[in-house]
Amino acid sequence: MPNLTIPQEIAHYLSLPVHFDGHIELTEELRDSEIFLICTKKGLADPERGFVPSYHFAVCKGSEQIGQVDIRIGYNERLYYGGNHGYGINEAYRGNGYAARAVRLLAPIAKAHGMTKLLISNDLDNIASARVCEKLGAKLLRVAPIPAWHDLAIKRSEINIWEWTLD
Repeated sequence: MPNLTIPQEIAHYLSLPVHFDGHIELTEELRDSEIFLICTKKGLADPERGFVPSYHFAVCKGSEQIGQVDIRIGYNERLYYGGNHGYGINEAYRGNGYAARAVRLLAPIAKAHGMTKLLISNDLDNIASARVCEKLGAKLLRVAPIPAWHDLAIKRSEINIWEWTLD
């Protein structure tokens, strides 16, 4: 999407396919050779607050929870800045690629809702989160100023916006 303005980018994402007829049943285990995800919550949309439906997971290794990851289903202006994914790995487990692996495990959920592209945002100085995006093969779209109305503006003025195209 070369040379688009932020409003044009937002309009592009709003035009992308997505369907939500309720949360899907998670019948298959979300796991790889080392980690697995346990769904801890399914969030409902709250259009008045700009929230889309979501799934929240514990990231586990063996019998320990080593972090958390979530996926937000859909696109809107608020989500453009906040992203479709949130993730965090406990300090003792960082540096092993677990965040990227956990995010990748959520791709089937996005696909089940018809999504083909996901947005991920991170702070400009969050090198670890940028590395997660790079491991996923995401493309840095831009450094975007955060609008004053967004709750992210309380702590920062700009944010990286990444696009991950699902295979």
